[in-house]
Amino acid sequence: MAKTLTAADALQAGLINAVVPAAELMSTARAWAETICERGPLAVRAAKEAVMRGLAMPLPDGLRLEAFLSGTLRGTEDAVEGPKAFAEKRKPSFQAR
Repeated sequence: MAKTLTAADALQAGLINAVVPAAELMSTARAWAETICERGPLAVRAAKEAVMRGLAMPLPDGLRLEAFLSGTLRGTEDAVEGPKAFAEKRKPSFQAR
């Protein structure tokens, strides 16, 4: 049987990242979007694909999809750039390659 959760319950369960007043909703959403846009575009694309396709899959299949997509990123230039930029204490320059 489904249970309706309050925002506080969802936050405590780790299902959501934050609860904000309605007046702060758009600025908070924009800040999250800007953070996502700073990440490697290939990784963001793969995460989005995993979520969208995974919604229609049983959990074990979704986890296999996630592992597959993650594996395809390991040999990319962006996968090298992220840790390199971190070690050099600079902002990464992702090229979607």
